[in-house]
Amino acid sequence: MLTLEGTSGKHPPRPRGYTDLPAAFHAHVSAFAHSEPAGQAPGLLDLLLLELIRQFERRFTQAALPESLLPYYLENLDRMLQRTTQSPQWARSSRDDIFLKDLGILRMWLIPCASHLVYRHSGVPRSLVLRQAPGNLMRALVYFGLRSHGFAPFLENHVHPAMLSHFNPEGRQRCYALVAELLQRWPESRGLMGISWYYDPAVRTISPHLAYLRDEPERGGALFLPAGSGPDAIAGATATSDTRRRLHEQGRYTPTRYLMAWSRTALMNAHGV
Repeated sequence: MLTLEGTSGKHPPRPRGYTDLPAAFHAHVSAFAHSEPAGQAPGLLDLLLLELIRQFERRFTQAALPESLLPYYLENLDRMLQRTTQSPQWARSSRDDIFLKDLGILRMWLIPCASHLVYRHSGVPRSLVLRQAPGNLMRALVYFGLRSHGFAPFLENHVHPAMLSHFNPEGRQRCYALVAELLQRWPESRGLMGISWYYDPAVRTISPHLAYLRDEPERGGALFLPAGSGPDAIAGATATSDTRRRLHEQGRYTPTRYLMAWSRTALMNAHGV
């Protein structure tokens, strides 16, 4: 039987992220794929998601989340149910990022906050802070020591391709307002963090329509630190923009990820909480 929760009555260990699934789960899916006719393993994953959709009301109640989140959960549930009528099945692999994000939504690990998904139990990587240039290192130590009062736990935001209809200035503002509600409910959380190519200050010049993604938290007192480039940053930055792709191919733009860390007090003050 395909399952993710334990049956001993004990709570499963807290996940390290939305991709943190037991090795036994992936092994079960892989074994099923090799023992059944082609295409049956994705069907198995679809059935798992449908079962979790059936359990949604109970899980949402148990999670004690704000009612203001309910429209965004229901929007995602409706999307997932509509996908069941399409072919091919949407869950192609137990390691597929879209499947893992949908699974995280249904397990209440990922919270849909308009423009972004939010994961509750994250933290700022100390290794990223320690490899900063001296000036940035000093700024970071002051920020995490005196503003956020620690590196963890932080809420962390993630982009979901299925939620891009809200990926705009209005959706981002709504996201921050919902995050402020979550911070009120979870006083142990240090604030909101994210790591992305779109926090790079170069994006403000190259793609001015995306400037709000950095400008709003920066005005509100967030900290930004460079986190390096790499294939993921390049793929993300160039996937939907001919301009960014062309500048990268010409060697005039290297997509670079930046950490954004916004302390709970600063974020809540900026959004009237």
